[in-house]
Amino acid sequence: GPVAIIGGTGLGKSMVALRIADSFRRTFEVIVLSSSQLCSRRALLQSLLFELRMPYRDLSEGELRLSLLDRLQPSNDNPTDGLVLIVDEAQSLSMKLLEELRIITNLTRDGIPRVRLVLCGSSRLDELLGHPHLQSLNQRLAARSYLLPLNPSEVQQYVTYKVELCGAALPSVFTEDALRLLHRATDGVPRLIDQVCDHALRIAFELKQRPVSASIIEQAWAQLQQLPVP
Repeated sequence: GPVAIIGGTGLGKSMVALRIADSFRRTFEVIVLSSSQLCSRRALLQSLLFELRMPYRDLSEGELRLSLLDRLQPSNDNPTDGLVLIVDEAQSLSMKLLEELRIITNLTRDGIPRVRLVLCGSSRLDELLGHPHLQSLNQRLAARSYLLPLNPSEVQQYVTYKVELCGAALPSVFTEDALRLLHRATDGVPRLIDQVCDHALRIAFELKQRPVSASIIEQAWAQLQQLPVP
């Protein structure tokens, strides 16, 4: 059944979507769409056919839907296990488009769906799925996954991993106090962690100071946000 991945800004929803896409490309056709591309049912169907390299111009909505359904049927020309459809920023979709996505996922072969749907969005997506008009889609959800901010231990693991990718050891780059303040300043949001660390390394380079101290993290946060550390 469909899956919903829900998380706040900067927690990595788009990154998760891309990792899911990479994981399934060998056995499935994979399409990743952004809700910004989709303003109507016709635009959704055209986008899908475009990604599948099929004709999509000068066709009525009904013809687009039939063409898509025909393409998804298993055949010698289409030997994959079906389609993984990932929609990013899905909280911006209208109820009509969400219902259209549900209809597309209804196509099955021997009881197995030909379209696997992954919806990535903010908490507003959770609210949308709870609407009575989307009860059918909501009931079909196989899983809801919630992305949460990193805790202090996870922040240290996250920064350690990135530092080691560059061939360095964490103690030579960031102090323990710096990492504790990094968590406080960013609330464990990965996007903010990346920005603050990058800026802190620039400041430390200019000051010729190593490792990065808590005071440098504070300077970096203040310069980026124009606000004191919370």
